[in-house]
Amino acid sequence: MKTKLFNPAKALAAIAVAAGLAACAHVDLIRTPPSSFGFDPFYAKYADAQGIPITGSSQVPDVAILAARDIVISMLAYRPDIRDELARQGARVGVMAITENTTDLPEQRDWKKPAIDDPRLTKCEVRDYAKTIGQMTDRQYWDARSRGMGGLYTTGAAENIMGVPKTRYYGENILVHEFSHNIMNALRTIDPQLIARLASSYAHAREKRLWQGAYMANTLEEYWAEGTQFWFNSNKAYITDTLTVVNDQHLQAHDPELYAILAEVYGGNHHIAADVFYMHAARMDSARVSLDNSGKARNDCYS
Repeated sequence: MKTKLFNPAKALAAIAVAAGLAACAHVDLIRTPPSSFGFDPFYAKYADAQGIPITGSSQVPDVAILAARDIVISMLAYRPDIRDELARQGARVGVMAITENTTDLPEQRDWKKPAIDDPRLTKCEVRDYAKTIGQMTDRQYWDARSRGMGGLYTTGAAENIMGVPKTRYYGENILVHEFSHNIMNALRTIDPQLIARLASSYAHAREKRLWQGAYMANTLEEYWAEGTQFWFNSNKAYITDTLTVVNDQHLQAHDPELYAILAEVYGGNHHIAADVFYMHAARMDSARVSLDNSGKARNDCYS
């Protein structure tokens, strides 16, 4: 779960053009969700990602639905056992239209904002809670907070999946990030030993201050999801005065423990063909983390 404010007006024209160019070629892959699924009528579009439904309202461009489908298939290609477990659990992916917000999705309409002791909050969010989150309604919080969420029902946003310039998260693929959370949840069931090794890797990374000032230092779950993005060459760069991590080779050199664990899940594939931000120049549009003489990040909200 990542944070940034969003202005949908900037992306409408670009999405219309992209949808017109690309969606018609595979229109036969998108249909109305089968009634047997029991989905809310909000969902007018459906595509199958080898047993995992990809859904969206009538406002979501077909090209975004199909790209989300292909991303999910690619991420699960090396481990069909994970795909089977997710299908068994009822995993789904929803795509928001540019004009839709997180709480427009039926499953998320009644979400409550996190309490001040919620472990997902960063240090800075806890510090500033009274004057920020504490002042918001539940809907205001979630609609400002997210254009994608992980979990059994994973969500992403059309403008990010399609790579529309000047939109939130441009330069990194948030669906890759959020769906990796779902993969991790499945691994808790089918490969708990891998999760134990991941927890050990995270502890070592924090001890060694490998990710000072980075979002991936915040929790075990974000360590995994941010690492997944680096694995697939689709994350904003981690930059300090002496280090840059922006691709899979950098990740292998900087955090070999995490890299080895990711390899067990994703195999040798570092390129999701449907990911518009693969090796994208905008990944370098990232704030530099300032470290003090001891190697600690200044004004650190995460580690």
